[in-house]
Amino acid sequence: MPSVDVVFLVEFIVAYVAVYYVLTASLNLKAGVTGIPDFGQAMFFAVGGIVVGNLAARIAAALAGMDPSLVIAENTTTLERLNSEFFPNRPLESIAILVVAIASALALGGLLGLLASYPALRLRGDYLAIMLLVTSEALRIYTTYSVWLMGSTPTVGLTLPSLLAWTGDPGLASILLTLAIAVLVYVYMERLYNSPAGRLMRAVRDDEDASKALGKDVARVRRNSMVVGSALAALAGVLYSINPLLAGSSVAAVSIFDRMLWTFWPWALMILGGMSSNRGVAVASVVTGAAILGPIRLYKAELARLLRVDALGFDTDKFAAGLEFVLIGALILAILFLRPQGIIPEPPSRTLPERR
Repeated sequence: MPSVDVVFLVEFIVAYVAVYYVLTASLNLKAGVTGIPDFGQAMFFAVGGIVVGNLAARIAAALAGMDPSLVIAENTTTLERLNSEFFPNRPLESIAILVVAIASALALGGLLGLLASYPALRLRGDYLAIMLLVTSEALRIYTTYSVWLMGSTPTVGLTLPSLLAWTGDPGLASILLTLAIAVLVYVYMERLYNSPAGRLMRAVRDDEDASKALGKDVARVRRNSMVVGSALAALAGVLYSINPLLAGSSVAAVSIFDRMLWTFWPWALMILGGMSSNRGVAVASVVTGAAILGPIRLYKAELARLLRVDALGFDTDKFAAGLEFVLIGALILAILFLRPQGIIPEPPSRTLPERR
């Protein structure tokens, strides 16, 4: 049996659950509530990683009296100096940089969602899904080989700034911050779903023609959904990048544009929890994170050896590498066959209390 660090495993699971909830909730707003099949979710998530690895580091370098261009030209050396001298001793500046990073990610994610919404106004169904997937892949290729964005080593990427080093325990601080923001996003989504705007989004999803006949601006509804959902996806990218348990010490295009992690898993979680069900997405994130994402992602090599797959003729390392692909496929198939409505089906709309 592989040795398991229970504390580390719990922290890892909590961090992943919080990040995946925010990311899946943003997808649920677009695909579940409004009916926009977004298979380019990874590109919005990547915005957050780029903002932390690039913009936040440049701001920190400027405040430390260094040339911001060194963040790209001499990335490792510059960030090691910032992480050892600047962030541990400058809490106010570090907090300000974190706030700016979150605000910038929300703004840039929303802007990218706005640009992506124009095809969404004309295309439907499979055509829109493929267009968003292709756009995400094109941005991944461009970002990978753009020195001004990700540095001169595409596979390594950029060393991440330790924005919470001033707390003394940046790992624990990032987990608590991520969990707190996930709770705020949950509350926001609950209110949005039950607001007139949320009911209008579902009406557009169910019958666009009827919504148009009632004088509703369908194009504006779809555009707003893309903007808000994409901004929240970028926020999830920030939360991932500031967490050393998840992102490690660097961020690269190959990790933040990973379609398996940041597009297909959120789709699986949304289907499992129940499309257009905020509570269902939260429950699915917790259950899947605790049972699959956390343990499998950390201990898949040990699990492959424990199962003795080599006795069945499988290569242990290749089996471990493909285990997550098998699990996500099996999970989606099981959900669609056994409970297509999800763990918690879409609840009926509740009106907010009238203000007096």
